[in-house]
Amino acid sequence: MKLFQVAAMLVVVAMIFSACDKKEDQPASVFSFTFDGKQYVSSGTSAFYTDTVITGKKTLVIDGVTNNFKEHMQLMITSPDGEMPVGTYGGAAAALMPVLDSTEAGYIGTAIDVEITSINSERAEGTFHGTLIKDGETEKPLTDGTFKVNID
Repeated sequence: MKLFQVAAMLVVVAMIFSACDKKEDQPASVFSFTFDGKQYVSSGTSAFYTDTVITGKKTLVIDGVTNNFKEHMQLMITSPDGEMPVGTYGGAAAALMPVLDSTEAGYIGTAIDVEITSINSERAEGTFHGTLIKDGETEKPLTDGTFKVNID
């Protein structure tokens, strides 16, 4: 009888492990850029589609925080026609904001150029560059932007 119980438990355990989500096999997400001479790399990256309230258009949002959790990074690519194929997208938005200090203003930009080099329903890859602005006055370049993200 005990042998039967042990065998049954092993079968249940095997079924649980074989039923686990296979998303673990996906490559890791990468989201980074250089801003004002310093490289920023996201240690916790997520990407998802949303419909923007203002324009009603499809937007790919890539979101992350730096490894020390001091900065929040975000890139938003809006499709002009509801589709998001491989290609160049001008007028994307990006932001670099402090996480812990809510009194410190961050940098934002709406003139970011994005080149999507590969995209499907589960993953997107590309590069980006542009200018971020603080308090509407201080402009600094954002360069060497890259993303390889799994889309939720």
